Amino acid sequence: MDLSGKGVFLTGGARGIGRGLTEALLSKGAKVMFCDMRVETGKATEAELQKTFGADKFGAVDICVNNAGIMDESRWEKMTEVNVVAPIRVSQLALDHMRRDRGGRGGLIINTVSELGLSSMHFCPAYTASKHAILGFTTSWAKNPTMKDMGVKWRCFCPKLTDTNLVNEIKDRMLEDLDGFLTMSSAKDARMSVDETAQEFLKLVQDQGSDDVIYLVRKNGASGYVRRQLVDTDGVSNAVTVD
Repeated sequence: MDLSGKGVFLTGGARGIGRGLTEALLSKGAKVMFCDMRVETGKATEAELQKTFGADKFGAVDICVNNAGIMDESRWEKMTEVNVVAPIRVSQLALDHMRRDRGGRGGLIINTVSELGLSSMHFCPAYTASKHAILGFTTSWAKNPTMKDMGVKWRCFCPKLTDTNLVNEIKDRMLEDLDGFLTMSSAKDARMSVDETAQEFLKLVQDQGSDDVIYLVRKNGASGYVRRQLVDTDGVSNAVTVD
């Protein structure tokens, strides 16, 4: 997809991965409108980005990116609102806006899931559950047989642990085994930089030749689509999950 002139609406764009994605999109000529709960930080980011990239009128939304997320096991209900309820609501609003069968011009909806949407992690069970929920929501919409008539594609963006404020402010936000998480996250190649994650995001957006949905980010050029689904291998045994 050529991003020049495309309208992108992105949540959680004030800092971290969201800001990295915003800068990457702007560098390719896209028009980006972002929102964030951190109002003052968002205003400062907006001013800095407008100084670098300029400002332009925003028209239709061609790409919707639900990127906002929090990790706080002590406030799991709030986390569910931000990580699950909000992206579902925004996705369905974007779908109504984009769908060609109702006068729209099609588009792309991307939900940031993280690699935890494809695994389990005892450090943060509620956070992991929120990511599994959005992966299931996104892949379910993508399999809708009328989606081709709507002209809308769905993608899950699943980055590795990225070196952001969300990770660095994790202390006191996990219920147990913080030391175990810190040991795991500080291991060699455990984290990606924001720029590395943003470049993988551009690959996902620009290459729309695939009909696959789940884009798993790995280091050293090993990123790509995976298929997380239940498969009945022999007609007798229980179905198994495969990638």
